[in-house]
Amino acid sequence: MNKSTRRKFLSTAAALTAGTAATAMTLAPTSKKYGIAHQVYFWLKRTGSEEDRQELIKGIKTLKNIETVREIHIGIVANTEKRSVIDSSWGVSELIYFDDVEGQAVYQTHAIHQEFAKNYSHLWEKVVVYDSALL
Repeated sequence: MNKSTRRKFLSTAAALTAGTAATAMTLAPTSKKYGIAHQVYFWLKRTGSEEDRQELIKGIKTLKNIETVREIHIGIVANTEKRSVIDSSWGVSELIYFDDVEGQAVYQTHAIHQEFAKNYSHLWEKVVVYDSALL
């Protein structure tokens, strides 16, 4: 490769790298900082029931009305590569962010959360919760 071509290649590569880094930085979250992530996984009693899954999702959506819930995300099992470290046996998940442990405690005893458990627990056979303190 002659000096002119090499120089052009290096300057193009540097410009592309800088552009990619700038784009990646603008995609990173900047203003939302929460203290607690509350991840819940539900195993449906009727595993293949789309009706039960939709009913549970409807119920989970009511939890966003609790004043200490900052964000809520609802998910179903993704059709990703099957690997030994991936558990795809559950049916519906929720991910809720709180500012702090006190906000999560309010959520646990809130009337909306209590109504959710009362009205929708007949749909699941197992629930696993992972609470994380975010760094």
